[in-house]
Amino acid sequence: MSDSVRRFFNAWGDGDAEARMAVLNDVLATGVRYADPRLDEALVGPAAVMEYVGQYSAMAPGAIVQIASMETRDSITRATVEFIMADGHIQLGQFVIEMDGDQRLTRVVGFKGTGA
Repeated sequence: MSDSVRRFFNAWGDGDAEARMAVLNDVLATGVRYADPRLDEALVGPAAVMEYVGQYSAMAPGAIVQIASMETRDSITRATVEFIMADGHIQLGQFVIEMDGDQRLTRVVGFKGTGA
């Protein structure tokens, strides 16, 4: 299991902005591209992704984000992620992730649900 991917998603639930930004700064590549169903177009660069994750943390206080399952094949990681709200509501998402040789995330593409 990729520690960088786990750390990236765990940071979403970190209410400490400084700690969250330190983790994201550590795991995101300089030119990272991030897309998910809530965005009209991909975010580019760590600053844009950090701001987006910070908005989530502010919008969903007390929420946690954790990986339900993850597998890697041919340098591509697929992760099923649980967004668990403070009231217990769970939303699943599936992400396809590419990383560089230093295990920094270069591209993250998310989909709502699990495709089932």
